[in-house]
Amino acid sequence: MRSFSISHKGQAKAFVLAETTTLGELRDMVADAFGVEPQNQKMLLKGGNFAHDTTAIEEAISENARIVLVGTATRDLEAFKASTAKREEGRANRNLYMAKGASSIYRTRATQIGSDHGFQEFETLPDFPDKERALKMLHKLANDEGVKQVMKKHEYLVGTLRELHPFERTILGYNRNRGQVIALRLRTDSLDGFRDYMEVRRVLMHELAHMVWDEHDTNFRALNSQHCREVVELDWTRRGQTVGPAGASYYEPQDESEAQSVDGGALGATGFVLGGEAPLLPPGDSDNSTDAAARRELIYKAAQKRMDKRT
Repeated sequence: MRSFSISHKGQAKAFVLAETTTLGELRDMVADAFGVEPQNQKMLLKGGNFAHDTTAIEEAISENARIVLVGTATRDLEAFKASTAKREEGRANRNLYMAKGASSIYRTRATQIGSDHGFQEFETLPDFPDKERALKMLHKLANDEGVKQVMKKHEYLVGTLRELHPFERTILGYNRNRGQVIALRLRTDSLDGFRDYMEVRRVLMHELAHMVWDEHDTNFRALNSQHCREVVELDWTRRGQTVGPAGASYYEPQDESEAQSVDGGALGATGFVLGGEAPLLPPGDSDNSTDAAARRELIYKAAQKRMDKRT
C-alpha cells in the first residue's frame, strides 16, 4: 500500500492506495474528493512523475508524499463562467445603447402643463428588453399614493421622470436642476431584470430632497428622512398598517456616506454635481424645445414658491 496526502486550496486529504493503482485511477478519485475534473488537474510534487495516466503510483509517488493539487473545481468554474457571461451581456447591452445614442429615448406625457405638483413627462429606453415594464414602473411611482401625497404636500413639480441610463453604473439616481429631470436606476447592473420597487422608491425620496437642498448636509438628511416617513404615513391606502421601527414600514437614511452612494449630490443647471463627482449625463439631457422651456418655467416658479414659504 502507498500512503500520501493531497491538498487543494488549504484542504488536505489522506490517501492509502494499492501501489498498482494507476495515476488515471487516482485522478478520478481526486475529482470525487475535490471536484476538480481530471483534465483540469495539475499535481505538484518534487521528483514526481505524472506524465502518463497508465503509470502506477508506486513509480510516481513516494511514501508519505505531500502533493499539491492545482486546478479549478467544476462548480467554481461554472459559477465563474456564468458571472462572466452576465458581465459580457451587460457590456453588450451598454454598447448597444451607446451605438443608438440620443435616439434611445421614449417620451410619454403625464399631465397637462399647469399642474403645480407631480411629474410631467416620463422617459424610458425603448431599445432594451421589457421597455413597457420600465415605463410601467415609472408610472407606478408617479401614481403611488404615498409619492403623490409627498409631491402635493411639498408642491414638487418635476419636468421629467427618467430611466437612468445603464452605463451610469456608479449611481442610483440624480436630480438635475432641482426638478428639471429626475433619473432613477430601474434595471440591475447586468440588465437582465429590474430592481426592487421599494428600493427604487427610496431613491426617489432621496432625489426629491434635492428639490430643496443640494448638498448632503444635515438639512438634506432631515428632509430625506421626512420624505421616507411621509411616503408611508400619507398613503391612505395603507392606513392601519404599522409604521415605525417595529413594523419596519419606512426606511431611515443613515449618514452622508450612504447619501453619497446614491447620487453624489444634486446636479446643477450646467450638469455638474453639487458636492460630488458628476455622473455621465445621457444624450439629449438638455431640451431646448418650446414645450420644454414652458415646463422649466413652471418648475422654476414652483421652486421659487417653495423658497418664499420658507422665508
